[in-house]
Amino acid sequence: MKRLLAPLSIVNQVALLMLLSGILGVAGMGISAWMSQSIQGNAHAINKAGSLRMQSYRLLAQVPLDERHEALIR
Repeated sequence: MKRLLAPLSIVNQVALLMLLSGILGVAGMGISAWMSQSIQGNAHAINKAGSLRMQSYRLLAQVPLDERHEALIR
């Protein structure tokens, strides 16, 4: 029975390894880009929440409070 795949020469083995490593590298870059896009959306939401919290602190600092409003401060 004849062999379907002949043994690869050294040059063909090196070429195949380079091709596989290139494919693996491109796949890694694609996954990295996808993950960075996902994280970017989360970072934007966190920054927005912090900005809103800071605005609420500034707004509260503008409200004049005295002893009658002691319950509101706590």
